[in-house]
Amino acid sequence: MSQKSDLPFGSEFSPSQIDLPEVLEMTAAQSGNLQALQDAIQARYFSAHGGGSARNQKTLAMNCRLGMKAYGIIDERATLTDFGRSLYQIREDGPVLYTLLARHILLHLKGMALVQCIQDMTAAGEEVNLTTLRQALHSTRVAR
Repeated sequence: MSQKSDLPFGSEFSPSQIDLPEVLEMTAAQSGNLQALQDAIQARYFSAHGGGSARNQKTLAMNCRLGMKAYGIIDERATLTDFGRSLYQIREDGPVLYTLLARHILLHLKGMALVQCIQDMTAAGEEVNLTTLRQALHSTRVAR
């Protein structure tokens, strides 16, 4: 059974998968063209993934786009949001870019609740892993 969470997701939208400044440039270039953005992401980042399956590669690119939406960087039409435009404007200054993204996650996407939950579990001597963290977040209503 899958549990809904108020925390954003985005395994394909992570520094190990994509380059944020480059993806911001792709998004600005393809503004409002959801399929063109997904195609560009697929070609650049996922063309050698998914076991060679074009379908899997498309899914990875779609998941990246959905992650960008979950983090508030783009809207449902794949257009940069106000926050996304702020990131785009500072894309060449890595430390400032990632600081702004981190601040956004902490303050607007329940990141502080996640950090507090981990601190509380650690202080209580509880093991912190995906299962116990999910249970603790569920009990605090961060994960429903």
